[in-house]
Amino acid sequence: MFDFLKKERKANPDASRLLASILVVYPAVQSVSYDSKSGMLELSFALNGKFSQNDFEKFLKYVAESVETFHHLEGLGGATIELNVEGIFGTCFLNVRRDMATLTCRELALLTELAENYFGDKLIEDFENYSDEEYIMAQEDFLEQCLSNMRQMRIEGRLVGVREQERVVVYAR
Repeated sequence: MFDFLKKERKANPDASRLLASILVVYPAVQSVSYDSKSGMLELSFALNGKFSQNDFEKFLKYVAESVETFHHLEGLGGATIELNVEGIFGTCFLNVRRDMATLTCRELALLTELAENYFGDKLIEDFENYSDEEYIMAQEDFLEQCLSNMRQMRIEGRLVGVREQERVVVYAR
């Protein structure tokens, strides 16, 4: 009724940049979203091939053990991570949900490295995006800064970042 009183939802620039930077720095990540209600960041990896339920169960165990060891070495306690898979035949999506409170760039790198090592050429990656090494290093520094900023501010709503051909698009939902 009073539509003029509703504020138009605008994405926080730091949050939008964070999602875009993740997609730029990690070509294996096909989409990334942030939900302010849960405080969780979700990374989606696309896989192409035929997999069994056992393949995914082994991978999920592999990731859980690796991340637990990483958290122990980094002295991180109470971190929340959730893993799930959508589909088994054709193109599948591996979704990793992680709370933002203790997430670091090093952990993002670990998660993508684990997926690359385990699935190899079945992991769909966008290699053509950004091959300039200096640019990637600058984006990694910027990504760490954005992660730090996100912990200190309140973000409303849900943001989604996706690859769209040669572009990265971030929008508020």
